Parts: sequence; C-alpha cells; structure tokens
Amino acid sequence: MDRIKIDIERRTSDIDPMIYGNFVEHLGRCVYGGIYDEDSPRSDDEGIRLDVLEATQRLAPTQVRYPGGNFVSGYHWLDGVGPKDARPRRMELAWHVEESNRFGTNEFIQWARRVPTAPVLCVNLGTGTVEEARDWVEYCNGTGNTHFANLRREHGFEEPHNVRIWDLGNEIDGDWQIGHRSADEYARAALECAKLMKWTDKSIRLVACGDSFAREDWNRTVIRTLDGWADYLAFHMYIGRHQRDVQAYLIESWRDIECRIARVEAQVAAEGLRQPPGLAFDEWGIGLPKGASYTLADGLVTALYLNAFLRHARTIRIANYAQLVNVIPTMTTSADDLLLQTTFLPIELYRRHTGSVALDVWCDAEELRTDGAAAPALDAAATCDPDTGRVSVHIVNLDGARARPVRIECCTGTFGGTADLHSMRHPDVEASNSFDAKRCVTVEMERIPANGACIEFELPPFSLVVARAAVR
Repeated sequence: MDRIKIDIERRTSDIDPMIYGNFVEHLGRCVYGGIYDEDSPRSDDEGIRLDVLEATQRLAPTQVRYPGGNFVSGYHWLDGVGPKDARPRRMELAWHVEESNRFGTNEFIQWARRVPTAPVLCVNLGTGTVEEARDWVEYCNGTGNTHFANLRREHGFEEPHNVRIWDLGNEIDGDWQIGHRSADEYARAALECAKLMKWTDKSIRLVACGDSFAREDWNRTVIRTLDGWADYLAFHMYIGRHQRDVQAYLIESWRDIECRIARVEAQVAAEGLRQPPGLAFDEWGIGLPKGASYTLADGLVTALYLNAFLRHARTIRIANYAQLVNVIPTMTTSADDLLLQTTFLPIELYRRHTGSVALDVWCDAEELRTDGAAAPALDAAATCDPDTGRVSVHIVNLDGARARPVRIECCTGTFGGTADLHSMRHPDVEASNSFDAKRCVTVEMERIPANGACIEFELPPFSLVVARAAVR
C-alpha cells in the first residue's frame, strides 16, 4: 500500500489565490465567438455570450490576463476604445487575420466585472512605446482632470477601472514575436516603461517578461535590471502529447513541469536581489490538435500542473491557464451549445476544494520510468484551511497498469468522522467529452469513513482524487 503523510504544522507557504487565473487573447474564437459574440442568440444585448460567462463563473478565476499573448505586440489600445462603429479595422500580423476592435479595453473590464474577476492588462512592448503604456494606465486608473482619464469619462466610465496588475510585454525573447529584442534591450525598455507606469499609479504591480524557453541569461538579465520595479517574473509553458503513449506523456510532463519551475526558482535565488520577484506562470496549458477534444490524460496533466503550483506556493504567486475558451481551452462553443473540456474539471475542482496554506507532504510510492524520465507513481500535494481545520490531499495516479491502494496518515491530530473523495476517472484514459457526450468524463464525489489517524481508499489507474477531511 502506498503511504502519504501530512502534518498540519508543517506549513510551507500561504497559497496566493492568483494561481487560479486564466487568459483571454484575440486568437481564433477566444474573444469573437467565445466570450463575446454579437450575433449569437446565446448573447445578451452587450454581446456577452452568457453560457460562456456562466461557465467562467463556475471556474471563478481570480484574474484574467488580456489581450495577449502574441497579439499584444502589435496592438494599440486606443484602437479598441470609443464608439464601436468608429473604431479602425486593422491587419493583425501575429495571427494573420483582420481585427475589428469591437471588443477592447472597456468591454473586457465590463466582462471581468460580471464574472467577477480581476482584470490584468498586458502592454505592447513590441511596436508600442513606453508612453503608450503609461497612457493606458492613466486611461484605466486615472482620477485627476487629465487627458486620458477624461477620455475614459467621455467613453462612459466616470469611475476608474483600477487595474492593479500589468504585464510588461509578452514573450519578447522569441523571434516569432513582433518587436523581438535581446535580453538587455528588453530589460532597458521594460525598466523605462515600468518607471512611467508606476509614476502614473504607484499602486500597480508589474510582471516582467521572462523567457519562453530555457535561455541562458534572459531571466537573470531582466530581474537584475528591473530589481525594485518588477513585482513578478513571467514564464510560459505548453505541454503537448506528441504521439507519446499515455504513460510516457504523464511521466515526462511531471518531469518537465518540475524542471521548468526549479530552473526559474534557482535563477532568481542566484541573483540575491533586494526584492526578489514572485513567479508568474502566466501562460500554462496543453497543446491540442486542431478539431480534437482533450482526453482524461490531458485532464491529469492539468492536475500535475496544479499540484506543482501548490508544492511551489512560496515562489509561484500567479498562474494563468491558457486559454479560457475555444483555443487550447477549458470550454468550447458551437453556434448554439457549450462543452466543458476535461481541462475544465481539475481547475474547477482545485478552485473549490483547496485550502489556503500549502503543507509539506511526504509520499511513499514506487518510481515509474520511461526511457528518458522518472516520476513517482503518485503525484501528491496537500493543503489546509486554518479557519476550518480541513485538509485537502490532491493525488494523481500516473500508473496505468493498476489501481493503487493508498493510506493518508495524519501526523498531528486525527481525522474527524468522514472524508469526501472527489474523483476524475474513466475506464478509458483516452475518453473525452463531446457535444454528443458532454459528461463522458466527470468529477464524482463519494464519502468514506475517516476516523482516527488514517484514511484508506484505492485510486483507479490513471485517475485524480482530491480527498478532503477535517482534522481534530
């Protein structure tokens, strides 16, 4: 039997609620035909698609990042404010489409308020200027009798939007990005941008652009230059199946996530900064072949990411799943329907049933191996809620060969009465949800006895279980 030990006195860090964020970009049908669809019978008079809004409310993201992504490096925010019919239609060179600009800053803010979630804006450090970024802060947050604050008022918004988190560009390290720069070039531009933005509103927090892939000196150059100005360092990660069998997919995903986080943590620690930035995993997700749906295996990789965020809660302070709808999504729309993908299920589950403090969990389970990687058969993270005395243990069974009996042992106090087991599982790990079978893969709950110092149950092959119980 595998064993997991928890100790509610071994607390590693508070968990920043901002790890439950999401991301919306002008890409494919994420905005137009996703959160916003003026022509849909499922939308209201403002063009907001109500079924997407309701599903987003179930996810309850703490913040949503907008408008990109690669899109932002050619985007000028003034194109997307004011009367919709007067806005310019532009060539959009990141994704090679036409941008109508009918959804812009104020539409996004209004949508975010209805979720409700905190809006996060990413400024254009590709073709944009530092002054343009500063002006956007004034437009959104200005309270004085100044030009851009008054322009917001002319557009019908008397009160400031109070956008508190701003990204200093997107993936500028990548040569695919409009406005690609070297680390030193980006860091110097971002520093001047940061100065103007924080001098405009000293209450805002800024996210510096980290590397998109492992680059030798990008992160260290950026955080060294922006020490004292950037509150967070962003990095992105997308995992793909790439024809691997499920066992290799899970084991190698576990390794890749842990290695990516550990590398950035080490780079920040090595600099010895006076104000080390928090880490912002502000794009994370899973690649998806065009026209396909996510499988149970992809849902389990989603849970591997979330477990890693909990284990590294001291350093990871922001995380945004990319993206919300229709593009590598948590949900997919058709003209008259909506489908929840398997990636939706773990995010909703963790958002509802994770405590506020991370625990140092000990797991005794055998190691699984592929040709190039190894991982524990059980990937575990644990949290507690000091106010209620409840603990949550999040376990992914990476073993597809057999069910694994597990015993959770409480080293301080005893479990009180019963435990709730929330399980995502299916006999076929390649099962997926579709418009014809929306609940093929679901989360189910059962209640089991939890008296004394142990909880015992069995994890099916390739499954996720979140066990919750009170500790006395």
